[in-house]
Amino acid sequence: MYLRGPVSATHRVSSFDGTSIALDVSGPPDAPAVVLLHGIAQSREAFRPLLDGPLSRTLRLVAVDLRGHGDAGAPADPAAYTDGAPLGRDLRAVIDALGLARPWVLAWSYAGVAVGEYLRTFGGADLGGLALCAAAVAVGRDARAWFGPGMMLHARGLMSDDAATYAAAARAFAAGCTASPLAPDVLAAAERAMLRVPAHVRRALLTRSERFVDDVARCEAPVVTLHGDADTVVLPAMSRHIAAVRADTRAVEFAGVGHLPWVEAPEAFANALGEAVLGAQRTRASSEPRP
Repeated sequence: MYLRGPVSATHRVSSFDGTSIALDVSGPPDAPAVVLLHGIAQSREAFRPLLDGPLSRTLRLVAVDLRGHGDAGAPADPAAYTDGAPLGRDLRAVIDALGLARPWVLAWSYAGVAVGEYLRTFGGADLGGLALCAAAVAVGRDARAWFGPGMMLHARGLMSDDAATYAAAARAFAAGCTASPLAPDVLAAAERAMLRVPAHVRRALLTRSERFVDDVARCEAPVVTLHGDADTVVLPAMSRHIAAVRADTRAVEFAGVGHLPWVEAPEAFANALGEAVLGAQRTRASSEPRP
């Protein structure tokens, strides 16, 4: 995570309200596309191992900064993060601007809200599939049972506008995202990414109450869940619930892994994601009528 390497292109996309969305692109232009969406107070840099890794040889990977994070614009009005499905509409802006045909979307952690907004606003018929990576497809008071101490112990601090309080919460939160300790330089980079996110953004997102489980269940595209069984941020019960309400969900759990499976189990994660995306492409191609 956060280790820099060669990336084929860096782009900016203007969203529906003029917010600038930053993204990096890696992989063959004609390969199946996967849009990578990060979690709360993180950035597209979290996906650096994927952008620079073996998946970029077979997939077109598009790592996006959510609004208010990383190099994306950060509107001052809290409504810019809560009203009118802004995260979902940002995702649509990226798909349209890059001309992505039936892309998969990998939603990590809080990005489950972005996917939920997209499905509720646009449906899922134009997507190749959903890869829900420890994805929070429900947030707020009614969803507390699906969040563990890695989130709940730090939630108040993560919303604080006091710099010292937030820095301490960010450090503890980042350290708790993995089952095994992160390397010091990687942990420090993760903390720096968190400290870039303004308090008004964090508060707006973390005080939302949403439930998108039914939207995922109705999605026309294939769904795979990817979750570490030692995750204490978003509990594995979240992904297991998705699999329970949607019988055709492909559920993958990584043993002894926390909230960052592509960092803690890179080979197993790459195999699972690649198999889901490329397998769905083969299935779709075989079902299409021949000329």
